[in-house]
Amino acid sequence: MTALQVLDAPQVLEANATTDTVRAAIIHDDPLQRAGIRSLVESTAAVHVIGDYPSVRACAGVTPAPDILLMGARQLRDRPQPIPPAPGRAEQARIPVVVLMRPDDTATLRTAVLQTVQGYVDPDTCDKDIEDAVVAVARGGTYLSSSIAEILVGWAASKMTSQKYSPAEAAKVLTVRECEVLTALGEGITNAQIARRLYIQEATVRSHVYHILSKLDLRTRTEAVLLGNSYGLDWW
Repeated sequence: MTALQVLDAPQVLEANATTDTVRAAIIHDDPLQRAGIRSLVESTAAVHVIGDYPSVRACAGVTPAPDILLMGARQLRDRPQPIPPAPGRAEQARIPVVVLMRPDDTATLRTAVLQTVQGYVDPDTCDKDIEDAVVAVARGGTYLSSSIAEILVGWAASKMTSQKYSPAEAAKVLTVRECEVLTALGEGITNAQIARRLYIQEATVRSHVYHILSKLDLRTRTEAVLLGNSYGLDWW
């Protein structure tokens, strides 16, 4: 089974057409693993390592800013508020992340989904996956090593079977705007991105998310993400 890589048509064209390298910062608290990851990444043609750091905070303010962060699982859990973005990015946008994680590390998986991480690489297959993951995520796509994709699909399926509302029932409970927000959540985008899409304030998005969780008896944003994704773009 191959790793899962998702790019829409314009992104595929862009990825194929550009020859620019992706600027990556490596973040891992183990210096030996950090050096090993750096050596592996530097052997690829499409990625340029601007530096390696023990934490996200140590990476803050580096110039030029990275296009993507390649992080260990522990560092992802400690990830603070957005660090300064690369030129051209929205001021508060988080730099995209590829996380190196074990397939059975469900705690990191939950954290990554909550943070809308788009790249998931199994350390056992990173020699094959890491370049593809970094490039795909930097171009706006999603990448999962096959072992992690299997775990994520199984986890999502188990969550879906426990949903208390069918699409039709949820549509009766939520307002039209809340349905739009839930659908956007299902795409894995941030509150800031939802606000820009719907032409509303980010604080309003947070309020809608709170009401969605309350009305549908969901415990976490992750459950809302999975619910919105399972219903698709026009479920209401």
